[in-house]
Formats: sequence, C-alpha cells, structure tokens
Amino acid sequence: MNKKYLLLIPVVAIVIVLLVFKKNKTETVKPERKAITEAVYASGFLMPKNEYKVFALSDGYIVAKNKEGGDEVKRGEEIYRVQNDAVAAKLGASSSALELARLNASENSPVLLDLKSKIKSAEAKFKNDSLNYVRYKNMFDAQAVTKAQYDQAALAYEVSQNDLKSALENFKRTKDQLQVELKNAESMVAASNLDYGNYSIRSVMDGMVYDTYKDAGEAVRRTELVAIVGEKGAKILQLSVDQQDIDKVKLGQEVVVKLDVTGSKIYKAKVTKIYPAMNQQDQSFKVEAEFTENYEMNFVHTSVEANIIIAQKDNALIIPKNLIQAGDEVEVKGMGLNKKVKITRGLENLEFVEITKGVSDSDEIVIPKMK
Repeated sequence: MNKKYLLLIPVVAIVIVLLVFKKNKTETVKPERKAITEAVYASGFLMPKNEYKVFALSDGYIVAKNKEGGDEVKRGEEIYRVQNDAVAAKLGASSSALELARLNASENSPVLLDLKSKIKSAEAKFKNDSLNYVRYKNMFDAQAVTKAQYDQAALAYEVSQNDLKSALENFKRTKDQLQVELKNAESMVAASNLDYGNYSIRSVMDGMVYDTYKDAGEAVRRTELVAIVGEKGAKILQLSVDQQDIDKVKLGQEVVVKLDVTGSKIYKAKVTKIYPAMNQQDQSFKVEAEFTENYEMNFVHTSVEANIIIAQKDNALIIPKNLIQAGDEVEVKGMGLNKKVKITRGLENLEFVEITKGVSDSDEIVIPKMK
C-alpha cells in the first residue's frame, strides 16, 4: 500500500473520534446557593377605600348638581337634587299640621285653656251648691224648710258634682287625644321628610366624589347609578387570585405591585382581606391589600399587576426550572454513565426551583437537549 495512504488513515480516525466526542459532549449546570422568593401572581384594580356606589332613590329630573368628580364631600352633604314639588308640598302641609298639634297639646293650648276654664266654673258651682246643700240639710233637720226645698238643694248639689266630674274627664280625654294627634303629626312629618330625602341624594361619609354620571336637567330613574364616593386619600388593591393558588395566600403577606399608570415603579402592600366566595366566571377569588407606605395617588380604577409573597428563603440550593424532567427527575453527570435522580422541590418561582432532596452543591446536572 502506498505510504501516503498509510499515513492518512490514522489522521482520519482521529478526526472521526473528535467529531463523535464533540457531538456526545454534554453541557452541565451546578446547583447554586442563593436567595429565592416564591410568589402568587394576581391582577386587579386600584380602588378608593370604602368605595360605594350612589343610586337614585326616586324617579324625576336632576334640578341641581352640587358636586363633580374630584370634589371633596362631607357626610350628609348633597350631591344631587331631584325634582320634588309634590313631596315638598306634602312636607309643608304635614309640618303645618305638626305645629298646630304641638300648640294644641302644649300647656298654653287654647283648647285645654278653655276646658280648664270650664273646670274652674264647675268647681265654683259645685262648691256653692255643696255649701247650700249643707245649709238646707241643717235647716231641714231643724224643720226650718220644707222637704221640697231640701230636695231642690240636694238635686243642685248632685248635678254640679256630676258636671265637675264630667269637666275633669273631658279635660283628661281631650289632653290624651291631643297627645295622640301630636304623635300622628310627628309621624306624618317623619314620613314626609323620608320621602323628601329620597329626592336629595347625599353622601353617607366624608370623602371624595370620584365620578358622577348625571347632569342637571337629565332624567333619572330610581336605583340608577349616579355617582361613586370613597375615602379621599386611602386606596386599596382589589386583586383576583386563581383558585389553584388561593390556599397559599394568607393575611399579612407582603404584596409587590406595579400600576399600569406608573410603569415599572414598584409599590409595597400587604394582604388585609380574603373573600371566601369564588367568582364563577373566571374561577378566581377576590383578595384585598392595603399599601404599607403613604403613596400619593390621585387616580383610581387603574389596573394593577401584583405578586403576593408566600415564602422566602436565603441560601437555598436552587437550579433553573428547565433542568427538571418528567417525574421531577434530573440527569446527574457521572464518571461513566449519567444517572437520573428523583428530586424534592421546595420554593419555586418562574425561573428557579429550590432542591431540598436529591442533589448536592457538587453535582453537575445535565442540561436537557432541545428536541
């Protein structure tokens, strides 16, 4: 054989071996000791604290709009007034009736003063007839007057006694009746005030009017939404948490928040309330969180994204998630053949997972090849 070809064969063999070795060479990653944070994702909205919806309580037309969106409002302060001529007239009539009832039931009531006067007259007559009766009785006993004269004095005494009793009873009956009329008049005014109040839409708290939905002159229907009111400064987060994650969420957990209106700026909050009922439409639970710092925010109802921190650990043994294969196994590099090892997960996030059992710091984990 030609010496030239004899020299070429070993060279070709070496090249083939190198190519095969390069093809079969595996890339590995060692576990690292780092801090890891596990969080539950949630989305939602920034809301005023104690926000409530204001509804109209009667049909009619808006005749006055006293507040606009962004205005401060006090408890009991009027936001809208609805047309209420008939109710106002009814309130006026019942108020007049109440004043008359109060006068009639008072100590200076003309009705009661007249009855008191009649009682005094009846008392005077009874006193006089009583004295006259005693005098005639004494004279009759002394046979100084006839029986007819005595009987006439006795009859006058009895009649005046009955008249006095009747006057007293009439006074008491009339006074009681006037008290009943007073209470009825007060009830009528209270009812009229309630009806009248339904045409005056007022705030039930100190806070801010965040939005209004009607203007003066517009028609409004009973139970129609007309405004949104809430606390002025305090804001809360209303978050939606997937049903698969809700059991991990606990009161007091830290929440890291981003608002759409402020871009990448990070805000901190904590979980303050977890609602037990699931929203059937999106299979999520409502969670409320409050900010742990005083942030200046003059906007509401903006969408937010949040991470609820459910666990944190320093110096955890972690690996990238993409190293884990089916059945929670990883491929560990060996001196000869590689071996599959079952691992136990600890904390995990979108990128990394903590390994609590199965591999150590010195192990080299094979990066799975892309298929």
